[in-house]
Order: sequence, then structure tokens, then C-alpha cells
Amino acid sequence: MYYMKRLLKAVGDIAVSVGCCIGVGFLSGKEAQIFFGNGRNVIIFAVIFGISSFAVREFCRIKQCASVGQLSCKLMSKGANAVNTAIVFCSYVCTVTVLAGAEQCLSQLLDIALPLPVFAFAAAVAAAVLCKAKVNVVKWVNALLLLLCVVWLLLPAIRRGKLPRREVSAFQPVAYALFSVTMSLGITARLGTNCTQKENAIISFATAAITAMLMVAVMSLCDFDKTLPTLYDLDFSAKIFASVVLLLASVTGLAANALPVVEFVHPLIGDDVLSAMIVFGSALALSMFGFDFALRLGYITVAFVGAFVVAMATKKLVASRRRA
Repeated sequence: MYYMKRLLKAVGDIAVSVGCCIGVGFLSGKEAQIFFGNGRNVIIFAVIFGISSFAVREFCRIKQCASVGQLSCKLMSKGANAVNTAIVFCSYVCTVTVLAGAEQCLSQLLDIALPLPVFAFAAAVAAAVLCKAKVNVVKWVNALLLLLCVVWLLLPAIRRGKLPRREVSAFQPVAYALFSVTMSLGITARLGTNCTQKENAIISFATAAITAMLMVAVMSLCDFDKTLPTLYDLDFSAKIFASVVLLLASVTGLAANALPVVEFVHPLIGDDVLSAMIVFGSALALSMFGFDFALRLGYITVAFVGAFVVAMATKKLVASRRRA
């Protein structure tokens, strides 16, 4: 019974970690256009992501820091507030990006043009509810998302079989990997703290491998000449299914990214509901600048902060091993 519980916990952690990587940018093919685009870059992503994720999770386990605030304090004795603010800012940038992506993708997919970001608003409300849910609920929602993503990506990919290529600089998948680690810090810090070293290693590299396989599946569905490469030439039933998957991916991504922002704002506001309203309301307004703008500028910004977090966590892990 004990080992079964540990196995289910590991599966849930992997589902959450993969779910954090899979959002509207991933499923729409937009991230494939900009950040990977070919098999070599998928391998680069998997290696960098696996190593970086393991370093951060292990640091959180050893230092017992289950939140972004605690992680910042353990990373830097001086300047912890600056690090915390930078990570929270990254989470906020990701929140804006997910909202912008949800609005553009669902509007284009369903061919509905509205003056206000209605789809993004629906995703924000659902994410605010999920933020308040227990960790196990978040795990099961992410597990459902992962199952739907497999159906959405792998089955059509098997039928098509051809893998298109797009020339993308090797720097881009490195940035994408560091971005993916950073955007999930609010969740993975909490999960990594409660795992053993072996579990953190398995979860980190399993997440990297599963995400890489889904990246290949995304590319096999891409038409890189389209604005949103995987969202073209779909029949009505496929559009409805894709809309459900995209909306669920938006909600889980928002919940993961908004959590550290709401935690950061809450002491200043003093009310859970008002804090969530301020975070999601302001992010909704900024999301109207557009998906492409948020992707190209936001991801690189987040990646630089992620590089600093991973480097500091690795440095302190090595130092603690030497002292031991």
C-alpha cells in the first residue's frame, strides 16, 4: 500500500509538471514556430529542462522551501526580496501570455470575434477557483489535461506521420526550457519539497521525456505557414474538442502561474478574493496587447530569471555536497 501511494503521488506530480508545460502556446503550435521547430531542438530542450528541474526540486527538498517566497530566501540571504519579486513578475508575465493565447486561439478556432476578451475572462474565473482547490484536485485536473492532450496530439500525429522542420536557433529551446522551469516554480517548489531525491530525479526527467514526445507530436501536426500552426483545417467536432483542451490547458496554466502572484499580493491587500481579482483583472487588460507580443518578449525575460534561479540553486547544492 505504501509503495502504491508513492507511485500514485509520483504519477500525479509528473502530470502536474507536464501540465505546467502544456498551454495554449504549446497546443496551438505557436511555441513550435518560435522556440523549437525541429528534432535537434527538442533534444536540447529535454536535456536542459530535466537537469534544471531536478536542480530546483532538489534545492527545495534539501532547504524545505515550499513556496516562491521561501525559495527566494534560501537562494539569497541578501536580495531575497528582489529575487522573489523577479520570480513573481515572471509568473505574472506568464499569466498575461496565457490569457492572450486563450483569447486569440479560441476566437480563431471558433471563428468568433468579440470586442472584449470573453474567452480569457472565462479561463481566468475557472483558474481563480482552481487556485483555491487542494493540491490533489490540481493533480487530477492536470492528469485529465494530459490524457486529452495525448488524444489531441498523438493520434492525429500517428495518422499523418510526416515531421516538418523549421530552422530555429539552438538558443531558443534553451530559453524555452528555462522558461518552462520558471513558470512552474509555484507548483514544483511545493511538490519537490515533499519528494525524495530519487523521486525528484524520476519526476524531472520523466516530465522532460513526456514533454519532448508531445513536442514532436505538435510538430507533426504543424503547418508552419499558418499563424497558429496546429489549429487549421479542422472539422466541427475537432474544433469543439480542441476548444475544450485549449480552455483546460489555459486554466491549469493560469492556476500554476497566478498562484505565486496572488500569494505575493495577498499580504498587501489582505483579502483572498480581492487579491485574485486584482491579479487576474490587470492581467486581462494587458493581455489585449496580443499573443505574439507576449510570447516573444515575455518568454525570453522569464528565461533569464530562470537561468539565475537554476544557477544559484545548482551552486548551493554543489556547495552543500562539498561540506557534507
